Order: sequence, then C-alpha cells, then structure tokens
Amino acid sequence: MISHNPFKYSLLSAAIGVSSLAIQMPASAQEFALEEIVVTAQKREQNVQDVPVAISVLNADSLEKLDIKNFTDVARVSPALTMQSGDEPSDNSIRMRGVGTAVYSVSAEPSVSVVVDEVPLMVSAQAFNNLMDIERIEVLRGPQGTLFGKNASAGVVSITTQAPSQEFSAKTGVRFTDDDEKKVDLSVSGPLTDTLSYRVSGFYTDREGYIENLEDGSDFNGEESHGIRAKLLWEPTDKLDMTLILDASERKASSVSTWFAHPDPGVGITAGEDNRKVRYDTPNEFETDQTMAIFKLNYDLGGHVLTSITSYQNFKLEALTDGDYSPDPVPQNPFLNPGGFPEGTPTFEMNTSQDSDSFTQELRLTSTWSDTFEYMVGAYYSDVEHYKSLDRYAIRFILDHWEATPTNESMALFGQGSLSLAENTYLDLGIRFNREEISTDYTDFIPDRGDLSAAPVTFGGKDSESAVTGKIALRHFLQNDAMVYASVSTGYKGLAYDISSGFTPEAAADPVGSEDSINYEIGIKGKTADRRLSYEVVAFLTDFEDYQAQGSVVTDTSVDFSLNNVGELRTQGVEVDLSYQATESLRLDFSGAWVDATIEDWVGAECYFGQTAAEGCNVPTSDPSVFLQDLSGKDLNNSPDFKFNAGAYWEQVSSSMPFNWFAQANYQWQDEVNFDLYGAPNDAEDAYGIANFGVGIVESSGRYQVTLFVNNAFDERYSTRYQDLSDRQNDGNAYITKQWTRESRRYAGIKASYAF
Repeated sequence: MISHNPFKYSLLSAAIGVSSLAIQMPASAQEFALEEIVVTAQKREQNVQDVPVAISVLNADSLEKLDIKNFTDVARVSPALTMQSGDEPSDNSIRMRGVGTAVYSVSAEPSVSVVVDEVPLMVSAQAFNNLMDIERIEVLRGPQGTLFGKNASAGVVSITTQAPSQEFSAKTGVRFTDDDEKKVDLSVSGPLTDTLSYRVSGFYTDREGYIENLEDGSDFNGEESHGIRAKLLWEPTDKLDMTLILDASERKASSVSTWFAHPDPGVGITAGEDNRKVRYDTPNEFETDQTMAIFKLNYDLGGHVLTSITSYQNFKLEALTDGDYSPDPVPQNPFLNPGGFPEGTPTFEMNTSQDSDSFTQELRLTSTWSDTFEYMVGAYYSDVEHYKSLDRYAIRFILDHWEATPTNESMALFGQGSLSLAENTYLDLGIRFNREEISTDYTDFIPDRGDLSAAPVTFGGKDSESAVTGKIALRHFLQNDAMVYASVSTGYKGLAYDISSGFTPEAAADPVGSEDSINYEIGIKGKTADRRLSYEVVAFLTDFEDYQAQGSVVTDTSVDFSLNNVGELRTQGVEVDLSYQATESLRLDFSGAWVDATIEDWVGAECYFGQTAAEGCNVPTSDPSVFLQDLSGKDLNNSPDFKFNAGAYWEQVSSSMPFNWFAQANYQWQDEVNFDLYGAPNDAEDAYGIANFGVGIVESSGRYQVTLFVNNAFDERYSTRYQDLSDRQNDGNAYITKQWTRESRRYAGIKASYAF
C-alpha cells in the first residue's frame, strides 16, 4: 500500500483539486490557448492527452527557453528523472522514479532506456552528450517493456530529432558564457527534388574547466566536442517514405572530484564544500566517439502501415583516471612496485577502453486509426557486442589488467491493441515475448597480483532466457475530453555478467539473474474548455524483484561484494504536470513529483565504513569477523523524496519596434538525497534549489532571437555525488570527495540565433 505520508497526501489532494477545478472551468472568449502536443510514446503519432502513459514532454521551444543544451540538463526539469555523474561516462547512471542501474559492468543493461529516433542506445554512456537540433524529448515514466523492450524496466527517455523540411530553411546559433564556453551550431534543410529533401545539422562547443590542478596549472572538468547529423527523406509516392540518418560525434572532456574532507589534501588546498582545487599527476580525461546509421521505411498498405527501422551503432570510449587523487609517484622498491615502473609513474592510474557495436532491426504493422479497434504487431532483433579492457597500475595492491568481449543477442515479438468497450471507454492490451542469449570471453593478464610473470587465464560462458512482459490499461474520456486511466504494466531487464576486476569462471558459468518490475498506475490528464490550462496527475506504485546492484554474496568460506540480485524494491508516489497560458503574454509551468523509493527486502547488504552494530552492522556471516546489514525498509539511494520545477515565460509585443521583449524564469528544487546504496551518512546532499533567469528580444516571427541569461543565479553549491573513501585509510580521519557539475556554480552568458 502507499505509505501514509501526510505531505504526499496533501500533494495528491491538491492535484486532484486542481484537476477537478480545471474540469469545471467554462470556456472563455480568449483567443490564446496552449498548443497541441503530439508524441510517439506508443510508436504512433498521438495527442499526449490521449495516451494512458505518464509522460513529460519537452519540445524545441521548451528546450530553448529552459536552456536544455545537453542530456544531463533534462533531469533538471523532469522531476521523476535523476542522473549521477562519475569520473568518466561509464560511471554515469540514469534513474526514473528513484530506480536505475549504477554498476560498472558493460554487460549490465540500464533500467532506463534512452531511445534516439526510435533506436535504443546500447549503453547509458552514449546518452551523455550535447543535444543537437532536437524536435522533442519524451520522458516516459514507469516500465515500458511492451513496446520498448527489455532494458526499459523503469522507463524510457525518447529523443526525436528534427526532420527534413519541404521548403528551404536554415538556422544558426552562438553561445558565449563568462566561464569560457564557446558554442556554435547550424542546421540547413530543404528540398533536393520534388520527392527528396534533406537536413544537415552540426555543432561545435569548447568550454574551459573550473577545477584547478595545482600540480601543473591545468584545468579539469572542461570539454571540447563536435558533431554532425545528416538526414535524407525520400517520398516517391504518397504511400511510401524512406529516411536515412547518419549521425557522428566526438567528445573530449575531463572530470575529477575534489576533497570535501581530508586531513592533508596538499599544499594550497583547503578541503571543504567550496574547494575547487586538486593536485593530480594524471589528467583524468576521457574521449568518446560515436556513430549511428538509421534507415526507416513507412509504407501505407491501405488500412495498415508497414514500418521498418534498421540501425547500426558504434561507441568508443578511452578513459584515463587518477585513483589516488594525489601526485604521489609509485615507490621504488620491488615489493610495492613489482612491475618495475620507472620513477615518476603515478601510484594509482587506470586506463579503460571500450568499443561497442550493435545492429538492430524492427518491423511493425500498424492499423490506421479507428473508433472501435486499432492495433500494432511487430518483431525486433538486436545483436550487441562490447569490448572492454582495463589496465590498472602501478602499486602492488591495485595491479590489474584484463579484457572482455560480452555479447547479447535478442529477439522479440510484440503487439498492442486498443478496443472500444463503450462510448468514450477503451481497453488497451499489450504483450511482448523476448528471447535473449548472452555470452562472454574474459582474459585476466595478471591472475596472480603478486606475480606479473604468471601466464594469462582465459575463460568464458554463455546463457539464455525467455521472458514475457505486458500491459493492460482502461481509459475513459469525460464529457470535457479529459481522460482518466488505470493501468498495470510490467518490465524486464535481462541477464548480465559482472564484467569487472576479479571476474571468475564460476561467475561466467552463473550470470546475474534478470530484473523484473510491475507497475500500477492511475491518472487523469486533459485541458480546460478554454484550452488555457493543461494538467496531468498520476499516482503510481512499482515493485522490482531481483534488483541488479553491487551487493554482497555470502558463501560457506567468504563474503564477496559484486554485481548480483540484491533484493526487492518499491517505488510509489504522485506526479503532477501543469501548464497555464495565463494571458496572451504570460505562460506558467509547474511539474512536481513525490517519490518514495524504498528497499523492501535486502538482508545481506555491505556495511558502510565505520558503521557500528548499534547502527545496523549486525547481521552475522560465516566469517565471525565480518558482519553485514539489513537494508529492508530503508530509502533507496539518489532518490529525492520531493522534486519540482516551476517556470514562467513572458513576451511583450512591441508596436514600435521590429521585435518583442521577453523575460523568463525557472526554479528547480529537490529534497535531500544520499548517494550511497548502503546509506553512508557522509555521502548525503542537503536539499537545494536552483534559479535561472533570462531576458532578451525575439523577432515576431522568430527569425532572430538574443538572450542574456544567468544560470544558478544564487550560486547554490551542490554535489552530484559524495564518496566516502575513509575505509582506504587506517588513521581514523575522514576522506571524502565531492563530484561537481557545471550547473552547481553561477555563470552568465549570451546566446543568439538567426533563421533564414
């Protein structure tokens, strides 16, 4: 049952009250109204108000006004979505309603799928890039396993890029900030012939870092990136269209944590909340290179549309990180330096390399719109292969060198239909059958950490599994076209290998089990009769079984900490989205989420460093010197209980000038969170709020626009991750790092665009 939290019920009662008031509001003579929003959440174009799915939508206009320039910014304005950044993209994670996948293994799929132009990305790391020439972003909350497959057990973020136009158009934009960001983008579109059109988009960005490395005077946490996308649309007849998309981007960046607590962080450094100085002997940089090719075909058969989507992806990652957060070189003695690394070699340096490829093919047959019955059936195939290697050196205690090639082949059949039960009442049913086969080859080049001359060890494994996911929803349209619905949907995340240091033949023979979810949801969405207020209120409860996470495995002889199925989760809450066109000049938006994400059953969790028996580290194991903790009933990590976003946009028409004046304001607030799965109190971030403001001019038809803006106007210093490293020391002092994000500092700038 939903927990009896008075604040949550207050939010639910207020939201229902707003919806009830909205339903009763009469039509007015006002001519201004909210625009209709079309989404493809169910793989066909529909009005968002008709879809029985909890959806947050950001269109191109919203992305511009809210200054959404890269993927991490989406979490600022979508309350159910949270993200966590690490020292390189493989450490990043995406969470929906508190649930996501935060593991090292490249074999483990995400719980939140990111889809670009109807093609799911292979790994979450691909998503953390600049957003270029975007038509809209749809955040689909809750399991989406029926239509989007096995890596959407918590939700989907669907990104649709701009399509070619039938008339010539071009747009360019520039952006400059006081923290040394320079960005330029360009898009050109138009016809080549009567039946062939194109669109080409590109961007280049260069931003200086804001973390000073006192060791050599360099800066960390900057980036340089560029990308290009080309689209060709061929429409030889009014029944057939084909689209070819080629997309490529490169990104070079660095990311480091600073000392939040440390007894001796280095000369010139004072550990603390505002510390932005480090002493590293390694650049802590990474480079990504990704390409994507997509071919889409739609053919109108008369009563049905046949759709084919073929894709190929490649993603490369090279990362170099400093593991000891210091410039200390490896000692020059045979025991601590068995590899004989020369003087000046860093004590703890790690090279990571990844090269991933995928091929996907989807076929769908979609019936045309009908008042009584409409449906979709389809088949899906994907073949993914990863290569990953790690080389960690130089001190004896961390020596490691391995490479692995996990694969995943998946086949699925799916279908979804909508049946009219009575006037304005519909039943939606969907089902998906999935079969996957996984395998891996693994080579450990240093099986004996103390003997570098030992021969490499190679082993592998393979496994397979079948699964069924589905959905049932009942929706009813009220007399004013508001829609109320109730739904039950399930999700599935497949088998995985714990591809990491210490991987064993036993782990290769017995992969980590799949993760399952079931979601119960009720909601109401609609607009008032005057079309000036739109609303969506959703209450949900989702249970996860066999949640995949880094946890503890107790055997007769030891306790191992690795990727495994740790237990059961429950996330429940209320979400509200409101948009109000208050006057012809003023629009107000609000979205909020109360999410209660808890661990239902996890008895054998690792204790955090320093945890006492009185604090819960009291679950005995086969080793009398090792105790675990019972996390059952505890909050899930990195999931704020409450998060909201409020925005206002005002535009004043000028009769004496060739342009209009505008002003915009946006405020995002979130509750306190703990970043540690095991509940370490030092890994928590207090509640905080971020205010962004902008003013500018825009030509009445939108041909040009200039904006002066300030982000994080009140300079709120927050962290996207704290990490308590005190267990690496034995001196009783606290060693805690803080992960920064650019948005946790105030910066101002100017951006301008011109369309012709």
